[in-house]
Amino acid sequence: MKTAIPPQKPALRCNGLNRFFDQVMALTIREKRLRTLLLEPIRKHKPRYILDVGCGTGTLALLLHRQFPGARVFGLDGDETALVIARQKNAVAGWPVILDQGLSTALPYPDEGLDIVTCILLLHRLSDADKKQSIGEMRRVLTSGGTLMLADWDKPASELIGLLFLGLQLFDGFDTQKANVHGLIPAILYDSGFKQITQTGHVTTLLGTLAIYRAKL
Repeated sequence: MKTAIPPQKPALRCNGLNRFFDQVMALTIREKRLRTLLLEPIRKHKPRYILDVGCGTGTLALLLHRQFPGARVFGLDGDETALVIARQKNAVAGWPVILDQGLSTALPYPDEGLDIVTCILLLHRLSDADKKQSIGEMRRVLTSGGTLMLADWDKPASELIGLLFLGLQLFDGFDTQKANVHGLIPAILYDSGFKQITQTGHVTTLLGTLAIYRAKL
């Protein structure tokens, strides 16, 4: 029997706003720049299996397919309303991506089966315990020598950016973003078993500072 997925908090708080998610991302976080920086460190890889955790409306998963046409790409999200949009995009593109509903804390994939895992702007929405559980799950499903590419909010780059980031914290919740604000994501990655951790870039946005990490086993 398939395990029921508990209702998930939508990225924009309200399911009805999910149809505007792509536009909001483009306007507020320099999405194109972020995704370019995320994919650049793995550009020369030749993966067989890739997973985008917290795939939302499926934009990054489709980009991964285009960058790695020989790989099998999976996208996973807990929000069914976001996945409806992702499936529409996927249908237009010819169904190149396998989209699954599930939780980052219990990835429905076998141990050591994936070569690359990506994750953008998911961790800041999770409790510290769920952050650790999710990163542990990403480690579990990666093959030996596999790569995790992660992008999320980090310590604000300036006092002004810090003030702007307060608005996002009010929106998403202060408790879930403490580890991000204090720059603790690399420590969580290390404690979860990733030993080669590099910050490969950052993006200053209207909402705060995004850090991009490459973590290898």
